[in-house]
Amino acid sequence: MAADSDRLEQAHEYRVDGQYDEAMGLYEHVLAEDPGCAEALWGLGLCLMNTGEFDDALAKIVQATELEPTNQQYLLDAGKHYTMLGMYEEARPFFDRVVELDPNSRHGVEAQKQLSYYD
Repeated sequence: MAADSDRLEQAHEYRVDGQYDEAMGLYEHVLAEDPGCAEALWGLGLCLMNTGEFDDALAKIVQATELEPTNQQYLLDAGKHYTMLGMYEEARPFFDRVVELDPNSRHGVEAQKQLSYYD
């Protein structure tokens, strides 16, 4: 498991640095060993979004939310990605869930801001 943790850490670093191909390779390696790794699905989804693979990206991020339905980061990112694609009705439940989990967290505050555009 430590190897997966190291791979995830390196993948996140690559992603943040804009080295999406390298990051995606590591995320996919982790997923080959553990298809239910929500963190790898989320990271892969972010990379795919940044490389223009919007449908695949959203599918990966939503899958991460299904595996970890209380992870505010994953939920918030799903809502944001739906919003970026103009799919506002699909986005709203994700933002609502983030607020429901903890309205005072950093993610909860951001979700409330997103929801303010709906009123």
